Amino acid sequence: MAETADIVVVGGGCIGASIALHLAERKAGKVLLLEQKELANGASGKGIGIIRTHYTHPVLAELAYRSLQLFHHFKERFGGHDAGFYPCGYYILVGESDVETLGSIVSMHQPLGINVRLVSPDEAQAEVPFLRIDDVAAAAYEPDSGYGSPPLTTIALANRARELGAEIRTHTPVLNIQLDLEGRVEAVVTPTGAIATRTVIDCVGPWAKQFTAPLGLPFPVKPVVEHVVVMERPADYAASHPVVSDLVNLCYIRSDAGQPYTRIGNSDPKYHPQFSLDSADDFNGQRFPNICETLRQKLIHRCPVLGTAPTVETYSGIWGITPDYQPIIDRLNHVPGLYCAVGFSGHGYKLSPIVGDLMSQFVLGDVNEQVHLLDIFRFSRFQDNNLVKPPISYANAGGLR
Repeated sequence: MAETADIVVVGGGCIGASIALHLAERKAGKVLLLEQKELANGASGKGIGIIRTHYTHPVLAELAYRSLQLFHHFKERFGGHDAGFYPCGYYILVGESDVETLGSIVSMHQPLGINVRLVSPDEAQAEVPFLRIDDVAAAAYEPDSGYGSPPLTTIALANRARELGAEIRTHTPVLNIQLDLEGRVEAVVTPTGAIATRTVIDCVGPWAKQFTAPLGLPFPVKPVVEHVVVMERPADYAASHPVVSDLVNLCYIRSDAGQPYTRIGNSDPKYHPQFSLDSADDFNGQRFPNICETLRQKLIHRCPVLGTAPTVETYSGIWGITPDYQPIIDRLNHVPGLYCAVGFSGHGYKLSPIVGDLMSQFVLGDVNEQVHLLDIFRFSRFQDNNLVKPPISYANAGGLR
């Protein structure tokens, strides 16, 4: 007799694991998560893990705030499992052209309940004494934000899902989605055979375009390589520091708990066309020429004490980026029974706890005001030329903020 499942989740990153967990919590029947390699193999594997609420779109800010609350209570909420969350605080630094924008965003966030306030650049420097601030015109501070570990969070969510009855299978790629004569989902095909199901949730991240191509669904998700540089701080500055989002130089930095290391990542969208891949299968940890040195120089500019500091490591990860830098979270009516949560464009980790909650409700037909927050991420926005547009935006950071 052929194997069956009530719901098959494809993709073992933080989004897929969170959705599987929340479906198991809601007793959705036999929930099966399939991952082609190991858990956190794709975008969740190498992310820097910033957890913030600072977004220019109010829906994103609200979702990030609700997710942040879940990170603060992660062990309590998810069966004692650890996400590696460090609420070290988060500073936003802007130049003269973005002072008004920063103020508007803080004013938009505070009524949502987000703990954020405007601060002077001097106050940021007092907290992070090695910061250079002569080109910083204004700053804001989120004391409750910080960073976590995307791989640890993914494994924690998957383990909790397993405890609640979901089945997690690694090294089990989905080769095809099989449809019945009416074009509805009928099964997923794996190397060991077909698994009959009427509901599939596509959480394959950077693999989104190639995964659905045989079904005639043109997903506008581009695999892009993102780079990280790690430098060692001098002994006088070995204590860990808050996360800093540098919107003057379009980068972000965070420290490592228990280690005198600072990591820097890129937030300048102009580089993404250079670092894009034809297929996510082409990613092998490669570093593109010059970008790591560019990031190192940005870090030294913002933190001059690192001018002679050793570089500990450089590495890369992979994102799936959409044209408006926002995810696609929807029911795909072209193929009844197929849902998706892909294209998070670097935002997926921090949003994963709340996306799993809301997506599980959506798939199970529980439509409410909170689930409707996902409406802006509908697949049809690309066909309708109605991309997600924030009411205000920073001068150079684009949809990354």
